[in-house]
Amino acid sequence: MEEKALRERLAELSEALCAAPLADRGKGTKGTYVSHVPPPSSKTAEELLDYVRLQTKYVMFDLEATRRENRYLRQMLERRTNLGDAADNL
Repeated sequence: MEEKALRERLAELSEALCAAPLADRGKGTKGTYVSHVPPPSSKTAEELLDYVRLQTKYVMFDLEATRRENRYLRQMLERRTNLGDAADNL
């Protein structure tokens, strides 16, 4: 892929990542990822790639944290259910 085409594709990707209106940033809506890092002001290919990498790492970190939290909460519910069943049998 030519560098010019790569730059254009990266610019499109950066715009898509930052598509949320400024008024809605920080609020977030259900199921919407809101970036904490603004996109680079200069649009060189290296900076855009770094930005996309950083955003991807953050989303993966957030996903793993959410999975851990869900697993923990499910375990709490199972224990609670098991304790409730044991109390009913007495």
